[in-house]
Order: sequence, then structure tokens, then C-alpha cells
Amino acid sequence: MGWLSLLVLGWLVLASGCGGDDPVLLGFSGQLTGSHADLGVQGRNGATLAVEAVNARGGVASRPLRLLASDDGDTARGAIDADTTLLKAGAVAIIGHMTSSQTLAALPVVAAAGGVMISPTTATPELSGKKDNFFRVIPSNEAWGVALGRYAARQGLARVCLAGDTDNASYTDSFQTAFEQAFAEAGGELVCHYSFSSSRGADWGALLDQAADSGGQAIVATAAARDVAALAQTMTARNTRLPLLCPTWPYTREILAIGGRSVDGIVFATSYSEENDRPEFREFARRYRERFGWPPSFAAAYAYEAVTVLASALSRTGGEARGLGPALAATGPQTGVISPFALDESGDVARDTFLVTIKDGRFTSVAGE
Repeated sequence: MGWLSLLVLGWLVLASGCGGDDPVLLGFSGQLTGSHADLGVQGRNGATLAVEAVNARGGVASRPLRLLASDDGDTARGAIDADTTLLKAGAVAIIGHMTSSQTLAALPVVAAAGGVMISPTTATPELSGKKDNFFRVIPSNEAWGVALGRYAARQGLARVCLAGDTDNASYTDSFQTAFEQAFAEAGGELVCHYSFSSSRGADWGALLDQAADSGGQAIVATAAARDVAALAQTMTARNTRLPLLCPTWPYTREILAIGGRSVDGIVFATSYSEENDRPEFREFARRYRERFGWPPSFAAAYAYEAVTVLASALSRTGGEARGLGPALAATGPQTGVISPFALDESGDVARDTFLVTIKDGRFTSVAGE
């Protein structure tokens, strides 16, 4: 019996004798181990902080929230197994997944069980505009691709190479398509396209050779923080400096910790900034640092918001899973910690897009954008 099964069994035993004070169980699914664990760990921590905040206010329907966290292993099979176990344990909803591929794999299983999934960071447009059991607090990544394509053209870049992780194909393909269309409309040209599987490893030297041979002036890298950092370090080792442009995915603290000075100058298209001056965000960031010892990333902030909007909906269902989907669709405007937001009738959300770069080892807004 695995650690999650033991944890679930313990909760079931406790719940059997708790009467009206039974906790409302929330399931969290994300990659908590492996090379992309920065997203999952930060997501779990943000969800944990939100659960603690809700409980400090009296919980939901006079019942405390309890978070059961499961490692999806960053694989489709792992995502299905994690969600199946959480739902069997009595989780009223799944908070996850943190990458689009895992969400797409597990969503049919959750739907078949009559469950609800709310994702902090799944940004594929493949799930946009559907009235189903899927909700999210992050916008579709197409807006980021458009913004980055237009930015590249404004910077005078005419020839660009794409590099993308096929292990998260739904996210990678949609972002790259949006970038390509916007860049082409501005007169730009894609001169090489390098695909790789992060689970099998990438040959960054081969990518840089392709870029050199094709006259590429920049690389648009759609990959996780560890992979983008490795690409930047390879450029440094080869004394090659091409601009690196990325979507939100690698915009985490891990890219700073791994990449060092090599990652300075990378530009991200995002809907999240550490320079957010909203009192709600400042308070969230302060509590997160005190609780976990380091600053939050976008994954933590979105996970916090996912739990808060979920708790709001649960307050109208009495803490029960029954009717939770319609309750989420009808939650209305939310204050949010990143910005005010509202889920539309399809469970999607719209947010502003802006550009962030790394300067002297810190994330900062791109000047003039």
C-alpha cells in the first residue's frame, strides 16, 4: 500500500466518527517529484495556504477544509491514478493539474466519476469555451503567444527558431501556433523548429547549430524552467547569445536557481508579475514567504485563487460535491490575489497579458511594455 493510500485510509477512519464536523476533502494533483516539480510543489503550497486561510475564517458550511495532495508523476498514467485515488477518498473536487497534458489525460476520468476539476495553471486552448466539469483561473496561452510574437517583431527580429517540449504537446503546440501567426503577420519568419521530449532529454547543441545554420536571431522556447535554464547555460558555454523568449511555463524561481547569470535577459509573456502592488497580492506573498521560506511563483498564486473560488462555490453547496459545477460557473466576480477575475459560463477566465524579463537575477517588468 502506497503512502497516498495510507493517507487516504487514515482520513476515512477519522471521518467515520466525526459527525457534523467532517472535513470537506479537496484533492490536489500535480508533479511533486521529478525535474518539473517546481510547478507542483508551488501549486500544492499555494493551495495549502488558501485552505489554512479559509479554515481560519471558519471553514465552509461550518466544516474545515482538508487538502489531500497526490503526485501525478508528470505523466498521463500518473495523473489518472492520482485523481482516481483522490476521488475514491471522497475529494469533492480535484485542484489540478499543473500542466495541460496531465489535465487532458485525467479529465475524462474525473468527468466519468461526476467530479469537478479546477486547474491553477492548465492553459491549453483545447479546453476553452466548453461547458463541462473543467474550470481554471489562468487564461489560455494564446494571448501570450500573440504578445510575444508582436514583441519579437518590435525588437527588430526577423528570423526566429522555435523549440518545444512534446511531452506537453497541447500547451506547446497552441502557444507556438499563436506566436507563429502573430510573428508572421508582423513580417517575421520561422527558420527552424526543434522538438524534443523532456523525459528523454534535449540536445541543445543541435538546436543552436540549427539556429546558426538558418540565420535564426532568437529562440522561442516552450518548456519547463529546468530545460530553459539548461538551454541558456549551453548558450553561455558556447559563447552564443541569442534572445530567449518564453511563455509563462518556465517563469518560476527554479530558472533563477539553476540558470544563474545565464538566464538574464530571458523575456516571458505572462499574466503574473512579482511586482504586483495590490494589497491582496502583497499580503499573500508575505504570508507565503513566512509559511514556506521562499517567494511564491505564478503556480502558487493561481493555486491559492483556485482554492478560494472553490471554497466560495462550496459555501453554496453546503460543502458537498453535488451541484458544485453549476455553483462554480455562477460564482461571479472574485477579488483575487493576482487581480480581480471571474469565471465565465464555460469555466474560463480572462486576464491582462504583459512581459517580464530577468535582470541581475531578478524578475522585472519589460521597460516600455
